[in-house]
Order: sequence, then C-alpha cells, then structure tokens
Amino acid sequence: MNKLRRPSQSELDRMSHAEKDALILKLFDLLEGLEKRLQEIERKVEKTSRNSSKPPSSDGLRRQAAEPRGSSERPNGGQPGHVGVTRAWTERPDWVQEIRPAGNCLCGRLLAEQPDRVGERRQQIEIPAPTVEITEYCQRVVNCACGLEHRGEFPFGVTPHVSYGPRLKAYAVGLVDGHFVALSRTAEIIADQYGVKPSDGTIQKWIEQAADHLATTYEASRQAIVTAKVSHFDESGVRVNGETQWLHVAGTAEYAFYTIHPKRGSDAMKAAGILPAFTGCAVHDHWAPYFSFTGAHHALCNAHILRELRYFEEATNGHQWPTRLREILVESKQAVEAARAAGRSEIEADRVAELLARYDEWVRLGLMVFPERLKEAGKKGRPKQQPATNLLRRMRDFKTEIFRFLHDFHVPFDNNLAERLVRPVKVKLKVAGGFRALGGSTAFCVIRSVWETNKRQGVNPFHTLRLAFAGG
Repeated sequence: MNKLRRPSQSELDRMSHAEKDALILKLFDLLEGLEKRLQEIERKVEKTSRNSSKPPSSDGLRRQAAEPRGSSERPNGGQPGHVGVTRAWTERPDWVQEIRPAGNCLCGRLLAEQPDRVGERRQQIEIPAPTVEITEYCQRVVNCACGLEHRGEFPFGVTPHVSYGPRLKAYAVGLVDGHFVALSRTAEIIADQYGVKPSDGTIQKWIEQAADHLATTYEASRQAIVTAKVSHFDESGVRVNGETQWLHVAGTAEYAFYTIHPKRGSDAMKAAGILPAFTGCAVHDHWAPYFSFTGAHHALCNAHILRELRYFEEATNGHQWPTRLREILVESKQAVEAARAAGRSEIEADRVAELLARYDEWVRLGLMVFPERLKEAGKKGRPKQQPATNLLRRMRDFKTEIFRFLHDFHVPFDNNLAERLVRPVKVKLKVAGGFRALGGSTAFCVIRSVWETNKRQGVNPFHTLRLAFAGG
C-alpha cells in the first residue's frame, strides 16, 4: 500500500476543484482498503490451547478444556472404588506422652494423688529432626600364620578419606531430576537441613553415577514398551548446550522411556529403539514420521483433532461441519465409556455404522466448502491447501486411525499419557533453562525414565536411587 502524504494548507489552496475531488476519491479508496483489512483481522481467531496445539501455559488465566465438559450425574467428593489417602490411626506409636491434669481439685485434694483413667487419645504425625550420621569404616587386617595378609572389604561406594552416603546422594538426585530443583538450590536445601553442602559439580557427578547404575533398569523399560499391546509416543523440543534437540517419550500404564536426539523425525525414533521393533498399536499425533513404521498399527490423538475443530468452529463463524464432527467424536468416546462400564468389549454394530456414516457425511460437506486445490499444469510441488482443507483431508484419509479406539477398547481416545510424560520436562527447562551438555541430558533421560516407571508401579523412586548408590 502506497504511503499517503498529507498536503499542506498552501497546497490545498492551490488545488482546483477537480484535483480536490480526485484526492477525496483517493481517500475513500484507501479507507475501503483499510476497512477490508480490519474485517479480515477481526475474523481471525486467536489460537489457544483450547483450539490448537499451543501449550496450556500460554493461555494464562483464560485456560479452558478442549473437550466439552457437561454436568455429571455423580455426586461430589470421592467416588466408589476411589482409593483415598487418610491419616490412619496406628496401634504402635513411636512415643506415648501422657497428659495428666495438674494442680488441685476444687475440694482441695491433689489431682496427682487421685486415680486416673484413659480419656481421649490423639495422634500426631511428625518428621524427625534432620541430622547427619557419620559412620567410620575401620578396615581390619589379618596376617595368617602362613604369611598371607587379608584385609576386610569396604562397602560399595565407600571411597578413601571422607565420602557421602547413598541416602544423601539419592536425596540430592531425586530433588534435581525427580522434582526439578536446580543444582544450586538443591545444595542449599541440603545445607539448610543437614549442615553439609555438596558442590553443584558433586551433585552433577552423582546424577551421572545414578544413570550408570540404573542402565539395566532403563533398558528393561524399553523392552517392556516394545512388547506392549498399546504404547504412547510424543516428542518436544529441548535445549542442550545452547542448541535445539528433541526429547522423545514412549510410555504405557506401567513403563516410561525418555531419549534425546538432535533430530525430531524417524532417525531419532530409530535411535530410541522402540518403534522399529514395535508391533502393537502406537498412539501419537499426526507427525508424519510415525507412519513410516509399518510394523505397528497406529491410532491418532483425538484431543488434537477436537482442538483443531474448535478453532474452525470459531473461525468459520456459523459453519456446522466442525461442530458436528466434534459432536460425533465425543459421542463415540462416550459410547465406548458406556459399553466398558456395562462390562462389554464392543459397541453394537448398528451404532458404530451410524456414527461412522454421520462422520463421513460431515467430512464430505466440509470438503465441499473447503475443496481441495488441484495441481496446476507446469507448476512444481503440491498446491497449498487451506488449513481447514488439510484437517478435513486428514480426517478423511486417516479415518481408521482416528476411530481405532471405537473398535478396540485397549486403544485410548487420546494421547494424554505421553503428553503427561513431556510436561514435567518443560518444568525442568523452566527451572534450569536447558542442559549444559549431552551427557547431562542422557543421564536425565535414564533417571527420569526409572522415576516415572517407579511411580507408575507404586515403587518409591528414592528407594530405587538409594539401592543404586548402595550397589543393590
């Protein structure tokens, strides 16, 4: 758009009526163009986590659920079968403190001399005062009568002079890679609580040692996911030594596995060593390299599709196809939940056929509004499609992967399991900003994999770390 120059008063005085009329018409043309641009901008819908793949943290206080949530028939509070966490009464407390009334009765008798009985009993849970224990290991030397000398063997991890014990090491590593406390703050916490302060470098060394000790457990998680019937996969960018690399996660209900690689696509997936040998159902988003692994069945994350449909529902301002397709996906999910609650392993064939027929019809109607652009003769490459067309084509061409959950109840509706494995790492990046070296990121993947696997299996990860440092 050409920049309009404001004429001075003397220039306006010298203009003829025809020149002023031309200037007025030019101004109207400019205003019409600006008005058109303003309407286009106003029609654009802001992308949020509700209608796109943007992270929820970018929404601020406007965060909403991608999937519509209606009122539930269930009562408030804990539901039947829910395992609650209560402060259980114990019959064997560590300490019992008797509380007797002091002084005299109104009649003048001493209360300490009167018989008593047990009244109300209360218990309080407390943690012990933090303190360090210093153990000295004194090696004994035995000289046999035959002349041979025998020395006692120091326990695993007891190095010359003064060293730190496995419990302290596990506590530090758990704070850093389990709860994402920065190295320096971890050292300060230990110093504030126990009066000893390991250096940042020492804690980083413990992290690398823990990863070495847990390598076998890490590999076991990989193999368990390879042989699983259904596994979840996702990837996200991280910073390593100032450069962008890619975190790849794989997980099941009982196992988690993390890797970091310079590439995002199939090279990284091959290096992780799961998808090349995986023959179950891989649940993931529509990142194309996943589909290069033809030995597995694939299922798409419908939470992503719901968000995209929400966006076009808002952007198209009145079009029915995004609303109806969202409703069909949600209805299908609810049908699976109802069948599972009733103890069934499949949905009635007529109901499935009805849902899929409606789905096909609304995808067809959507493509009538946003038709595919055909390749023009003489032009290289594929023609650029409208965003709505791309979504509708995907919903048409990957219908089997979208509705796999409808036919196999082992397959979930979404990929939330893998996405929840990624989210804690984003907290780690917010705390530390990234990894300073590849070795640190590799150690993090090992420890984080074992940590998440322990949590899924009901094992205390600090106990696992203590055993690793103790040589167990």
